[in-house]
Amino acid sequence: MILAAAKPAYRNALTILAETGMRVGELKHLTWQDVELGAANALLIRPKESWKLKTGDQRAIPISPRLHQLLEALPRRSPLIVTSPRLPAGDSGPKQISERRLLQSLKTTLKKLGLPGHLHTFRHSFISSTLANGTTESTLRSWVGHVDAETFKTYTHVHDRTSQAEMQRLASKKQAATKPTEVDGQKA
Repeated sequence: MILAAAKPAYRNALTILAETGMRVGELKHLTWQDVELGAANALLIRPKESWKLKTGDQRAIPISPRLHQLLEALPRRSPLIVTSPRLPAGDSGPKQISERRLLQSLKTTLKKLGLPGHLHTFRHSFISSTLANGTTESTLRSWVGHVDAETFKTYTHVHDRTSQAEMQRLASKKQAATKPTEVDGQKA
């Protein structure tokens, strides 16, 4: 819903955040050399000459089918995968995307939809939904680059709620299965 409502100029950047759980700084520095669409089918998150990773650890994030399709369709106008929308005539070419403008665009979209959030919400959502869908914590941690277990726990709050809701659903089903039924006015 958010991606569909986002301004086209920023939709690709938001889609990459949603599909990978990467940090905005990682997105800003992601280059075509970091993309392996072949057998590895992964995005490589690694330091650049003028930028270092938050955790210091390089990692690879598997590319989902949706992200693969997006990456194949994106123009390669710059070494960077995501660039700022086209600037006025006479500009020297594609520039690194502005986190401030990306956030401003997202806030406008969220306001129209009546939703709270920020850029880091895509990371929270990715982590929570991935856990809820059965990915192991160790695998997910290798994708998103967390080493500290306490930090990782801050992202799992939705997973905990999902887990509790699933237990309640299961308990309701069990309770319904053990209730006696009536056939023609007689308990069966």
